[in-house]
Amino acid sequence: GIPALPCDSQARGLALLSPSAPLPQPWRGLRGAGEPRGLPPLPPLTCGSSCLAGAAGCVATLLHDAAMNPAEVVKQRMQMYNSPFQRVTDCVRTIWRNEGAGAFYRSYTTQLTMNIPFQAIHFMTYEILQEQLNPRRQYNPGSHVISGACAGAVAATATTPLDVCKTLLNTQEPLALNSNIKRHITGMANAFRTVYQVGGVTAYFRGVQARVIYQMPSTAIAWSVYEFFKYILTKRQEERRARK
Repeated sequence: GIPALPCDSQARGLALLSPSAPLPQPWRGLRGAGEPRGLPPLPPLTCGSSCLAGAAGCVATLLHDAAMNPAEVVKQRMQMYNSPFQRVTDCVRTIWRNEGAGAFYRSYTTQLTMNIPFQAIHFMTYEILQEQLNPRRQYNPGSHVISGACAGAVAATATTPLDVCKTLLNTQEPLALNSNIKRHITGMANAFRTVYQVGGVTAYFRGVQARVIYQMPSTAIAWSVYEFFKYILTKRQEERRARK
């Protein structure tokens, strides 16, 4: 029979890029009536495959955050209460003139410290939930939505303390600065100390509900769209092979 692909979604998605890649088992029936039956089921999820999914998210995060961190700084400065900035260009010029280019990457280390575990937890949770809700790895929109939303909620909750510290580093909030000796808050350790001084342990989870509400539909939509297009591309690839 045709060998089954690895069960994790990332490996199967990458396999679609190869014209010689076999069709995942749940979709092999699309080949026609001549398709052999009684093929073995997909291999069960293993710790290695879920860890591979987490590693894939971590590598993508390194490149994504390098490009997007300056935009995140500008966005948060403009979203602050009573922000003096009306335009993006004004915000960029003011930050560059008063704080230097380093201000755009002041929170980069913290951003990575937050986003790498976020994506690792996110991808691994999705794979584990898919094994429970959709063990045959068929295209099942309902399971993709539920798994994606729950994975986003778990990852968002676990990394909220890091998000709070990242926001403080980006915004340099005056209330926090008034309670700190230093002119600027620099580094994750300093941010953690400042958050604790200002609000105690509960301050690390300030805004967790809003963050979960934001992440759940975001990750649900992302996984649903990913799985849908993967299904369509796989189906078309197999139809082209059948015509040859």
